Amino acid sequence: MDKCLEEIFMSMNILRKSSMLAGLLVVSMLMVLVVACGGDDAESSSSTSSSSAAPAAPAAPKAAAAPAAPKAAAKPEAPKAAAAAAPAKKADVATKAASASSSSTTAPSGPSGKLVRAHHEVDPVFGTPWSGPYKWSAADLVGIGEHLFKFENGNAMTPEMAKSWSIDPAGTKVTIELNAGMKWQSPKGYEDTDFGFVTAEDRVRWFNTVNGTVNPDSSYPDSGDIGAIFTKATVVDDLTFEVGLVSPVFFCLPLSEFGCLGAAPVQGAVHHVDIMGADWASKNAVMTGPYRHGNCIAGDRCSVHAVEDHWRITGDVAEIEVIQVPESQTQVAMLNSGEVDMAVVDYKLLADVVTNSSDLRFLETMPGGYVGQSIIFPGNLWEEFHARTGESLNPWDSPAYDTDVAWVGDPWQEDAYHEGSTDSSVVRYTDTNNPEGMTDMEQARLVRLALSTALDRNGINDSLLNGIGTPIYSEYMGPEYPGWDPDRDTGVWDAYGNKTSETGGVIYELADGDIEAAGALLDQAGFPADADGNRSIDGLVLQAYAAEAGPVGLEVADTVMSDWARLGIEISGLVEDYGGVISPRMKRREQFLPVLKNCDVHSNVWPQDWPIPPVDTSRTRPSWGCGFESKAGARSVSDVLMEKDASKRVEMHKDIVDYSMYWLQYAGVYQVPKGIVVNDRIKSWNAPQQHYANVSNNPELLVMND
Repeated sequence: MDKCLEEIFMSMNILRKSSMLAGLLVVSMLMVLVVACGGDDAESSSSTSSSSAAPAAPAAPKAAAAPAAPKAAAKPEAPKAAAAAAPAKKADVATKAASASSSSTTAPSGPSGKLVRAHHEVDPVFGTPWSGPYKWSAADLVGIGEHLFKFENGNAMTPEMAKSWSIDPAGTKVTIELNAGMKWQSPKGYEDTDFGFVTAEDRVRWFNTVNGTVNPDSSYPDSGDIGAIFTKATVVDDLTFEVGLVSPVFFCLPLSEFGCLGAAPVQGAVHHVDIMGADWASKNAVMTGPYRHGNCIAGDRCSVHAVEDHWRITGDVAEIEVIQVPESQTQVAMLNSGEVDMAVVDYKLLADVVTNSSDLRFLETMPGGYVGQSIIFPGNLWEEFHARTGESLNPWDSPAYDTDVAWVGDPWQEDAYHEGSTDSSVVRYTDTNNPEGMTDMEQARLVRLALSTALDRNGINDSLLNGIGTPIYSEYMGPEYPGWDPDRDTGVWDAYGNKTSETGGVIYELADGDIEAAGALLDQAGFPADADGNRSIDGLVLQAYAAEAGPVGLEVADTVMSDWARLGIEISGLVEDYGGVISPRMKRREQFLPVLKNCDVHSNVWPQDWPIPPVDTSRTRPSWGCGFESKAGARSVSDVLMEKDASKRVEMHKDIVDYSMYWLQYAGVYQVPKGIVVNDRIKSWNAPQQHYANVSNNPELLVMND
């Protein structure tokens, strides 16, 4: 690095290391600094493999053969990657436009140059995420990892590392054939260490290590999701393996970057532990992507470097570095000075940043995709038995049912709901504040609906999101989703998931910040305002953290609390680390305070025939979940997975959306387009949708202006 630039970074060390909210998950570790040169010619390529949405039964297994020496593996032939689309006009934040004009059409001959990105937090690299803390590794999110499949053109099962796949006619196992010649990339500085090529054996080892059912000691973030779908994996031959399925599945699996059933495992190495030892492996991720790790220092910076002549595609940019800059205003200053090339600017600052600079614009990195926030209402635990194992869950033992919590529905007050018996010993308190003839479940539903109705979503969009957001009303449905109908009536549903009326439910598009209507709902629920305008709803605390949408989420939380206070409710806020504090409480079934975050991540890009995530049910227990458990949701997941007819799956999807909106497990708030502020060095960055990112994790798809 140039000496003067190095001194600039050192002089800003205090700013970069300033305290930031502890709960910020690693969303990406990508991009970064001034032009450097270098790189040989490299041909871009992509897999030629494909698979239909309804795969045929697998061919008979190949005869096992002795594995070839790693260096003898052949690089698969593939066509060059498609050329980038022509750039659009300069971005207009209000209309969500996002691409740049090109100064030249001449492409460089190989990876060259360097980009610098400012990011709020640079987390450690976790090379063995199955044994580390509940947290996505930085390594998963910087272009160094790949997936078996990717999300492309609405198909989550578009092959990437996989060459082909099939599900047997009974839907009991999936067979996956890998591409040959996929090399495990050594981190920078360890190029002389040969980790070999990807084989079926190491993919089997990976699946069985991260699967929370196969390996109960796994702390992999999606261990429960994977365990909810898959049983043990086995080797078929050098490049082919099988994974058993917990219940019949026929059309989609959680194996892509967008993981249509909730999980999206990045395919990292396991055998690097054997080669380099557990300590080294825990700090160095070995993967197959178009970039390899360089120097990564937690709390400071991390770099990645293009892999020349990569098996699939070689990136245009030779080096990308991310530096930690916690403060949004400092990020903006560094963008304006040219010290960094890109940053995820707080949406509240976005309009001024792009309006006041001729060189900066907001670039959508995954066009058509959104990242959102909703209010989750944990503690609504309505499953007595585990959806997969049948084990007793005893939800009434949760602290959520120690007292009468206004927004938590207690079905155990109703003998008819208790499937095991009518034993009243499961009732933890005497319910005395319900209006005559109203169950506790209905009372809590009306409270949740009132809290959702009070939200001034358009006000939040105008004041905090610069008008680029979209109001949503559930995690499962909003104006950007397939099947959106603002006038649709959910109908009336019982808690089991039976529709009892076609009308009289909840309209998809709620009134915007209607305090009067929200107050009327609370009156109906038995919480009228007293002479001073106060209502007797105790203990309401909104928990929040800076999640995928960034720090603006904390200001949104303040606005939400203000809206609720207008109802006469005493409300307070609490900021806690999600991975370290909130999620473990959900895992233990102790969390019952509302949480402002997202859970059903980015479902606006889901095809309508995909099921809701298993994380909204007991199917994922004892791993991660959203803090509520729905019998209807668990049944819906199973039914959709087993249904071969896509048109029937669409209707099933509409039903579960209606059910969820009626019972209001989530109160949707907003969505914003996925993107980043960039300078005019960057031409485009059109990438497929990704599960946990508001900025593309595919830096190999960055296209530079000359």
